[in-house]
This record gives sequence, structure tokens and C-alpha cells, in this order.
Amino acid sequence: MELLSLRSNSLYQIDEALPFAVYTAGTEIQTPITRLGGFSANQLFLTFSGRGRFRMPGQDKWDILQPHMLLYIPAGRPHEYMPEGDEPWYVGYVTFVEKEAGLLAGWGFGGDSFHCPFKEKERLYELLKKIWSLSGPQHDDWAATEFLFAFCLELKKQLQPNSKVPISTLTGQTEGAAHPIVDVTVRFLHDHLERHITMDELAAHVGYSQKHLTRLFRNSLQMTPLQYLQQLRLSTAALLLAEQPNLTIRQAASYIGMEPVYFTRLFRRVYGITPSESRTASDKEREGGASAAD
Repeated sequence: MELLSLRSNSLYQIDEALPFAVYTAGTEIQTPITRLGGFSANQLFLTFSGRGRFRMPGQDKWDILQPHMLLYIPAGRPHEYMPEGDEPWYVGYVTFVEKEAGLLAGWGFGGDSFHCPFKEKERLYELLKKIWSLSGPQHDDWAATEFLFAFCLELKKQLQPNSKVPISTLTGQTEGAAHPIVDVTVRFLHDHLERHITMDELAAHVGYSQKHLTRLFRNSLQMTPLQYLQQLRLSTAALLLAEQPNLTIRQAASYIGMEPVYFTRLFRRVYGITPSESRTASDKEREGGASAAD
């Protein structure tokens, strides 16, 4: 199986006549990811080899994702996952939007998360690759949706009976923006803040020129797309450090796609304190709250 780099279809440009449609597709060696606001589309996430672990905020215990296992996460659900063990965690993914609780929701791909085994990875990979080939800057919405339907139908056929494992149903939202294409771009940045994204790649993903996209961002948010991404990464890291006392500075930097030294320097420039000092302040605040409760 080859690696299929991320391809996305702009949510802004999806044909309104479609009841559901593909947002992103690909395969990769999975790295740690924390999404406090969830992902903006429903995720079908398949482990082809290696192992990973997954949980939602509020879960003390991690769920282990073995080879040949599907993880389904509805849009807007906060979550985190990371590799487990020494073998690379090779995964495939298809994300999609459904306008209302329709056919796919009726098949189980609706409002509840679950993970369960599947039987034959070759057929699922074949369909995933076809979806991927029809996605990207020159995407074919209708053809990609046709294969998404076949992909979900194959999953429904393969999933082991009575093997669903319900996961928590916490919700989260991503803020919208004034212009529709800015909103689409913001969603894309929230979904992929851990990736190295250039302005050229970002413009290609949403189907606009760099100049036009930058102008729309300045008019709507008074900053460029990359400035927004930097702000998003730092605010996410600050929240991670405040809410997860055992998370290291290096891990926090990795989760937002930054090199630790640069992350620390930029964090201090923006907030006036280092990430470690920010964590110390959060710890003291928690201790103060605990003392007051006593």
C-alpha cells in the first residue's frame, strides 16, 4: 500500500444537490493529534497496520486501536489520538459531510462515535484510493460521493456484528467567519493545525489564489491566513498546557506542528512568558481553587 498524501475538497464548493460528500481523503503514518474543537466533518479512520490509542476529553482510559480496526468520529467532537508501540501506525481516512441525518447516519455513521474491527483491508483500501483519486483541486464531487457510498456500504458489510464500542458524546464547535471561503479556510486550519502548511498549499486546498484569499482574510479577520494559523496554534498549545499537567513542552509543540525551540521563543514573544511559566501559573491557579474549595 502506498502513502496517499492529504487531498481535500472545499466544503464551500460542494454541489448543493448532493446529500453527502467527501471532504478529505488519504493515508499516512499517523502522528499524535489533539483536536480540542473536534474536526469539522465526520471521520472514518482505518488502522491498516501498527497500533494507536484514542480518547475523548473526560476519558481517563485510552482505547487501543489494533490493525484492521475502524474508528468513527462525528464532526465537532473533541478528541486526541497517538501511535502506540514501536511499529509505525499506518492509517487511512475519509472524512465527509452529510446535510442532515440521512442514509449514512442511518447506517451508524451519525452522532455517536465507535470503533470496531473490519475484515478485508484490501477492498477498503481500493475504494479509499479511488475516492482519493477523485479528490483535490480538480475534484469530481459526484464521482467521489459515488465511491464514498460504496466505501460506507463495504464498511457496513464488513463490520463485525455486535462489536461497536460506544465512546463519549462531548461536543465542540469551530467559530465561523464573515466570508464563506474564510469560514472554509478556518475550518481547514483547525482540522490540520499540526501539519506544515504553506500559503500555496492552503490556497490550492480551498481553490482560491493566494492574493485573493489573503485579501478576504484581512477584510474578515484583520490578519493573513498564516497569521491566523500561528495564533490558533499558540492558543491551542496554551490550552493544552493548562488542561493537561502531564503534557511536556515538546509534546505540546508537536501537537501544533512546531519545533520546540521555535515554539518556546514564539510563545514568549506573544504572551510575554515561556510555556513553562504559563504552566506554573495554571498550576497555582488550580491549587488556589482547590484551597478555596476546602
